[in-house]
Amino acid sequence: MSAQNSGPWRWSEALLERLLPETTRETIAGDLREEFVEGIEPKRGRLRAQWWYVRQVAGFIPWFAKEGRGMSKVLMTLSTVVLACAPWLAVMETILRHPGYAGRIAEAVGIAAICAATILAKMLHAGVVVERWLWLGAGALIVLGATAFLQNARAVHFEGFVMVISLLLVAQWVLMLATMGRKGGGSRPSVI
Repeated sequence: MSAQNSGPWRWSEALLERLLPETTRETIAGDLREEFVEGIEPKRGRLRAQWWYVRQVAGFIPWFAKEGRGMSKVLMTLSTVVLACAPWLAVMETILRHPGYAGRIAEAVGIAAICAATILAKMLHAGVVVERWLWLGAGALIVLGATAFLQNARAVHFEGFVMVISLLLVAQWVLMLATMGRKGGGSRPSVI
């Protein structure tokens, strides 16, 4: 890997610089970049390291940084709502039998499983390792949510319920990404 390609995405570094107070900007940005280049990127590879850096930057966004118990409660509430919607979606697909309904039923079951696992992980304080496995579920949620949103937007018969669920899935993805897999429940990353 050349030194020219090494380092976080420029846009993520620029965002970090804008989020930090001027008094600590150089120190924190420098320490985070050093950790990225010397520790994270060699261990995880380029792409996974980039996403690690983006997640660290998200920790400095004021709404994410104040997450504590509040964002966890929002995630639990959102997961519960989506968990309740998924079986209803599966039942409606079974009744209506639109083309491809079997795949959408499987997606609804998968969504329910991810939501149930998220709720259990948060309720049982499962820890960083278990929660990191749920990142795979978070990835599935963004794919399912974005796909459902785009398909519904282009569909002949617009379904408001599907649109709401797709937006809830995207919101749940953001909250899962922000709150799970960190020591201390998602508090501000310590880089100093």
